[in-house]
Amino acid sequence: MKLKDRLGKHPVLIITTICVICVAVIAGFTAHIELQRYEDGILDVCATQQDAYVQLVLDQINLKDNRNDEQIIKEILETMDASSNHYWTFSKDQSMLFVKDITETNKYKGVTASTYYMSDSAKEFIDGLIQNKVAHKTININDNDYIASGVLFEYKNEPYRLCLLTQRGALLDNNSYLGVKTQMTTLFVVLLLIIVLVPMLMAYYIRHMLFKMDVQKDTIDTVNRRLSKINQKLMESDLHDTRNNLWKQKAIIPFLEKITKREIYPVTFIHIKCRNIESRVKFIERAVYILDKHVLRFEYGACDIVLIAVNITTFIKIDEKRAMDKINILVDDNSSVENIQLVNNEADISKLKDRYKQSKAV
Repeated sequence: MKLKDRLGKHPVLIITTICVICVAVIAGFTAHIELQRYEDGILDVCATQQDAYVQLVLDQINLKDNRNDEQIIKEILETMDASSNHYWTFSKDQSMLFVKDITETNKYKGVTASTYYMSDSAKEFIDGLIQNKVAHKTININDNDYIASGVLFEYKNEPYRLCLLTQRGALLDNNSYLGVKTQMTTLFVVLLLIIVLVPMLMAYYIRHMLFKMDVQKDTIDTVNRRLSKINQKLMESDLHDTRNNLWKQKAIIPFLEKITKREIYPVTFIHIKCRNIESRVKFIERAVYILDKHVLRFEYGACDIVLIAVNITTFIKIDEKRAMDKINILVDDNSSVENIQLVNNEADISKLKDRYKQSKAV
């Protein structure tokens, strides 16, 4: 089965629906990527600010060179804000010294830094820290994503690592950002609905109009067929309408023979003599309005006319005088009545045939 047959008649709605769905999917995917890039940009700005905060704490640690580990923790790190989404880590060589607060520190006391930074991303971050240069990266700890800013530094010839971790969701859950994100999402959804619904509604309307046009076309075709039949009948009627036809001279005798055979009486035979062709044309034109369809017109000679009226009871009855009155209305200075004869039987027909015997063939 061809695709056109499967889609049915006027598949504009189906095709439009498929197209707008594809466009909507592409637009949604593109919007998702752009929104992700927007979030990444916001996180990068926050991470840069977080790097500056870590650098500030590092500068405070380096202000005095005679502190021990406990003093650094109590005088500096414990004074920093901390929560479940935002906290500090402090390690010496491979040992954890401080995590968030004293409770978490006791939890990880005696373990190595690699025990806390278990994920590949966290290990890669902590092992890749550069001395005295703050860096940041997104890492995963206990199935949570964090924006980590950290630095490797030496204090009293001992290597230390200072890190500030902020949960990724905490940055993105900011009220201002959420408001903007909600507005952008709402705007995108509205635009997406417009992209999907408007073409589909237009396609539905076009499809409806196409079906309506089909109905109109069928109606027009039906009317045209009927008009053609009517025109054909009119043409056939005109073809046999004696008022619009002038038969040849050779048809006179055969017509009289048919009258004899069928015994169609009375018949009025009239011979009109015309001066020229133009006179005959004018006579025929006038005869259209005066003579009815029962009167046949024939050419005779160069420019004459023969009129044969069959079964006429209202036009010429049997009174030749009344017949002449009718004919006199038609004739003018360029035409005259040469002969008029009322035919009531076969003998009368024979006389006419003898007089006008020059026409024998049909």
